Amino acid sequence: MRRIVLIFVLTFTAVLTVTASASFAAPASAPASTPAVTSGTATPAAPAGALTPAQAVQLVRERGYTPMGSSSYEPAWALSAIVGRLTSSVDGHPQQAFFFSQGRFVGTDSVPSANVRWVWSTSDTVALQYDLYRPDDPMCCPSAGAATVRFRWNGTAVQALDPIPTNDWSAPTSRR
Repeated sequence: MRRIVLIFVLTFTAVLTVTASASFAAPASAPASTPAVTSGTATPAAPAGALTPAQAVQLVRERGYTPMGSSSYEPAWALSAIVGRLTSSVDGHPQQAFFFSQGRFVGTDSVPSANVRWVWSTSDTVALQYDLYRPDDPMCCPSAGAATVRFRWNGTAVQALDPIPTNDWSAPTSRR
């Protein structure tokens, strides 16, 4: 009796496996035509002479910083940024944002900061967030929150739209 049940279970399992495999298999042929899906807005092309993402990353490296990502870089935008940390650093500090306008390097956010992060971007504005330290905070542990600063390209220079926190270690709060 045990053999019959075991054979039935194995046979039933094999039939289920074959049936499931067949139902999840790819169709034998592709549909005759698949309509293209478009968003209605085209991504603007980068202007002539704009740095590619790889070239922008290389520029940051040549300035002694290791990029912490490049997804915030968009060569066609009026303003975009790449945040990097000092390459020779053993603790990840300091960090600095490198700004680009239409794929051309146009400067940095400020003197280096302990911690800075890219938060969001539009085609002409970049928001960065600075960790804030109290005077006695160790570098690992900022305890004064964070400040978000928006930067905008005004056609000739990068402009901070919000106050950039001080880097003075003795201030009640600073970005160091």
